[in-house]
Amino acid sequence: MEEPGTGLAGGMNVFLRGLLRGFSRRGIPTDVLTRAAGNDAEISSPFPGVRILHVPCGWKSPPTRRSAYESLDGFIDGSPRWMREHRIAPRVVSAHYWMSGVAARRLADAPVVLVYHTVEARKPGAGAGGSGPLSEVRRREEERLASEAARVVCFSEHDLAETGKVIPSVAAKGIVIPPGVEDRFRRLPPRKVARAYIGLPTEADILLVVAREDGGKNTEAAVEAFRRIREGWKRALVLVVAGQGGPGDDGGGVIFLPSVPHEGMPMLYAAADAVVCPSRYESFGLVPLEALASGVPVAVPQGTYWGGKVGSEGGGVAYDPEDPGGLSGAMRLLLSDPALRDRLSREGVRVASPFTWETCTESWGRLLSSVSTPGSPR
Repeated sequence: MEEPGTGLAGGMNVFLRGLLRGFSRRGIPTDVLTRAAGNDAEISSPFPGVRILHVPCGWKSPPTRRSAYESLDGFIDGSPRWMREHRIAPRVVSAHYWMSGVAARRLADAPVVLVYHTVEARKPGAGAGGSGPLSEVRRREEERLASEAARVVCFSEHDLAETGKVIPSVAAKGIVIPPGVEDRFRRLPPRKVARAYIGLPTEADILLVVAREDGGKNTEAAVEAFRRIREGWKRALVLVVAGQGGPGDDGGGVIFLPSVPHEGMPMLYAAADAVVCPSRYESFGLVPLEALASGVPVAVPQGTYWGGKVGSEGGGVAYDPEDPGGLSGAMRLLLSDPALRDRLSREGVRVASPFTWETCTESWGRLLSSVSTPGSPR
């Protein structure tokens, strides 16, 4: 059961696509309930044995969290008809994000495996107050869902430990299953080809940030750090920010690109000398994984999963986010030392090699079998 109201978008889109493809290959029949963008129900089958049912629920644009929540009751009220019509009586429900957990609790008489993807109480500034009534609703529901779920899937030991600090019931129910990375990221096109395709200068030093428009992604910190190091830089220097739209080239070396289809991401990584990942909270962080698998060094903050991973195993630079010069220093180091980048590139490929969708879906298959109840084959 996918988050009603947000669609298969962003990191969860990538995750679910990899997971569903893996379920299909392993012969695990799967139904996905999600919201319809209009008044017509739609059924699609992206992979053999996988059905996606788009349920009309009164959801309207723009696709905000508020509009998603306002359509939640409509989604819950409208789903039983489609479940009966298509004979959906699940043995186990995998609920992604909190709203889908709420829906699962009211719709399915089956064990629920919960995946938060992000936790409200762990977001930067979560303790400052004033985050709005929807934030408070989400906090309460996330705590309640953790107490009711059969298992809670976290993407790393770090994610499990940190989530357990704010939602204690997760500690006893948590299981770690990391995502995978698609093979296309392990086979990049040549850098000159990628830069020419995107329209970037062939001989420039290029940094890449991939993030949707969200203050929690901390993109502005990367832009500010870039502007500091660009002053006096002897070569052409470009920062590409993908996923936020914007004015294109801002005249100061920052190029804003709209959201890029996932199929096009290897071309972006291939064009970059290094990837900057300034977010201080991710439940996992697919962008660092994809960059490492691509052999592109990363700059990541300490205190995160990838900060610890890179700090101990290599593949990039882990900087102190509390140091005003930490991020700019990491960026400068990566750009100024080609020999270091070559070493980090090899390390990153090694670090990313265990993260495969085959391993991920095999672990998910065992988990679902262990908690499922007798009944429908789906």
